[in-house]
Amino acid sequence: MAEHCITAYGVQLTDTRLALHSLTGCFLYGAFVAKVIVVRHRRWPGWALPLARGILVTAISLVWYAAVFWHLNGFQVPGL
Repeated sequence: MAEHCITAYGVQLTDTRLALHSLTGCFLYGAFVAKVIVVRHRRWPGWALPLARGILVTAISLVWYAAVFWHLNGFQVPGL
């Protein structure tokens, strides 16, 4: 699934910001699918849902950091 995401959406690794945004976007898709699977199957342990939620929030934050915050910061990547 990761290979399909990388080839279908054209991951760019030429710039640090683009690499972070592209790879995190693929990771976000996988985290969302994993969270949906955990929610739908009730046999998973109790810690699986908070873990999936935390991974999803982290991925959303990284995508936001690499796109919106970059734009609002005058097209400069803070901290990288």
